[in-house]
Amino acid sequence: MVIIDNGKLLIEFKNLISNGYMQLFLWMVLGDIATGICKGFFIKDSNSTKGLLGIVKHMLVVCLVIVAYPYLKIMGLENIATAFVFFYIAVYGISIVENLGQLGVPIPKWVKERLTKLKDTSDSESNKEDEKNV
Repeated sequence: MVIIDNGKLLIEFKNLISNGYMQLFLWMVLGDIATGICKGFFIKDSNSTKGLLGIVKHMLVVCLVIVAYPYLKIMGLENIATAFVFFYIAVYGISIVENLGQLGVPIPKWVKERLTKLKDTSDSESNKEDEKNV
């Protein structure tokens, strides 16, 4: 059985404030929320139920990461804790790129081809180009 020292745990929770990985993670979450709200307004596809579920999902992920990271570090699994945070940073980064692409921000074609939500826009653009060339 693993016994966790509450003093060490408290120190790890306090250190989260100055942890660069956690700060980047939180900024990515906020960026995803902001781009999602913008997408809802500009595409005119706003839905309060969808927005509320999105916020709840974001809050659950933030709580999961904030709680799991210190415990993993205390158990000597700092590399896994860091990989855990990087995974969510990448997921939110992809979501931000998808939101920006759906808003019409120019995204390189090779990126569009690899993101499911943007494949439709990439396919429609290539069809338009084919029609112009004929």
